[in-house]
Order: sequence, then C-alpha cells, then structure tokens
Amino acid sequence: MDENESRAISELEAHGISCIRITHEPAVTMELCMGIGEEYGARHVKNLFLTNRSETRFCLLLMSAEKEFRTSAVSKAIGVSRLSFASEEKLNVVMGLVGGAVSVMGIVNDCARKAYSEGKLSVVFDADVLKREMICVHPNVPTSTLVLKTSDLVRFLEEKGVAYKVINI
Repeated sequence: MDENESRAISELEAHGISCIRITHEPAVTMELCMGIGEEYGARHVKNLFLTNRSETRFCLLLMSAEKEFRTSAVSKAIGVSRLSFASEEKLNVVMGLVGGAVSVMGIVNDCARKAYSEGKLSVVFDADVLKREMICVHPNVPTSTLVLKTSDLVRFLEEKGVAYKVINI
C-alpha cells in the first residue's frame, strides 16, 4: 500500500471511521470510476481542483458526476471570480496530490492542511453529494477507492477543523 493511501486510511481510523477499501486499475477519469463501489450503494463524485486567475486561492469542489460543471455558476456561488482548473503542478504543491488522485482525502497531507489554515484552500460540496448515504473517495492514489458513509466523511472534515461550503449546482 502506498504511503499516501496508508496515511489517508490511518487518519480515518484515528477518527473511528470505518471504510471498505477496493483496489483496482488506475481510475483517473470519471468514466473509469463508474461502477466502482456500486455493490456497496456508493458512487464516486467529481473532484475538481480549481483556482482563481492569480492562483492565490484554490477550491476543491465535490459534485455529482452526472452534473455539468459551469465555471460561471460555481464562481458566483463561492464568490471567487475567474475560476479555472488548476495545473497538476499546483495540485501537487497545494494538496500533495497528482492528477487522477484528486480527493478530499488530500486534506491529510501537510501542505493541504497548511493551505487550508492559511485561507488559500477551501472545500466546497454540491448539496446533492451530501444527500447520499455512501460515497467513494480515492485515498490519494488512483489505484484504490474507499467506500464510507457520507456523514462520516463530513464528520471527519469537521473533526480535522476543515470548514466547507455547500452550494447548489
């Protein structure tokens, strides 16, 4: 098991959160993630790593896979103008992740916690994601998936001191 994956699972366990780990071939697109976890009543969501034009603020948006991402609507909803997709380099610097492994579990990485505490990184959920009983997340690698209760994921973020915003997409 990769060190990043192990850290993510250990952090969940430290908060009393159980999960089911599914290993698979690299699932770096939503198409490749489809079907993973469905036997447990869970699905993956889109994890979009976004930035403002000056690359001083970053946003991790979790939204339903079936919904279309509209930059202007999300920009307005979170109050950040000129949003765009951040580069893989910025993803690595800010969250300690690589493309294809974008996940809210990146918050366990030191750089992501620092970016969050400095107000450079925010976590935003589409309201429909929070209505799901179960959710699939990558444990910071694209070769496995964790299935857990959505309420446990939210509790984990809260216990880690990570505030989040909920928007309607």
